[in-house]
Amino acid sequence: MARENETTETFFEHLSGADQPTGLGAALVRRAAARIWAIANAAPGSRVLEIGPGRGDFADLCLAQQMDYHAVEPNPQLAEALRQRGATVICDRVPPVPSVEGRFDLVVMINVMEHMSGMEQALQTATQVRDVLKPGGRFLIHCPDYLSWRTHFFNCDFSHNYVTTRRRLSQLLINAGYASTQSCYMSGPFSGPGAVLLSAFASHLPFGALESLWPSNKLLSRLFKLQLTFSRRVIVVGQNTA
Repeated sequence: MARENETTETFFEHLSGADQPTGLGAALVRRAAARIWAIANAAPGSRVLEIGPGRGDFADLCLAQQMDYHAVEPNPQLAEALRQRGATVICDRVPPVPSVEGRFDLVVMINVMEHMSGMEQALQTATQVRDVLKPGGRFLIHCPDYLSWRTHFFNCDFSHNYVTTRRRLSQLLINAGYASTQSCYMSGPFSGPGAVLLSAFASHLPFGALESLWPSNKLLSRLFKLQLTFSRRVIVVGQNTA
């Protein structure tokens, strides 16, 4: 049990510690969160649950709009930082989805589903999210598109396991009992056809290969992160009709 608690306490320590974004990177992430917020189209006063909010860019948008915002965050430092900003936070890992009070209009997972260990965990999570949604509530998933990222999908993060694509995520939600799935692509803060073209250009940049040859070069590391920022991501939204 002590070993399990230790793993939870240090999970994603690189996000709360040394692996901090540049000013440009942070600005792009905030703009991407704003675009996801616009796609989510949550009504005023909605109850929102975010699983894995990280540094809280989407959370800040919800709190600024006076949403009833809740989160599940495994890293204690990141969870406490969100509490200080007014969020209701459970410090735990998913799956399973922890017990929460009431049901939600919107559940959001931004760059989280790819961290599931495989199909069983992904399906378990999607099914348990549906159980905490109100009838007509929506589940929004935002993930890297493996078809664009290829080997960078696994190389950029030690915990990437479940391969995510537009088709696979749509099928996941259908098999978890959702209906009316909608989807789109994103590249950084952009969406639509322009995002597809921009991400195609980003996928052919050499910074990943160069960073592998010179891993201690800070400039190449930052350029590789910028390449990943504009690599294609997918948003899939499922609706709970129960």
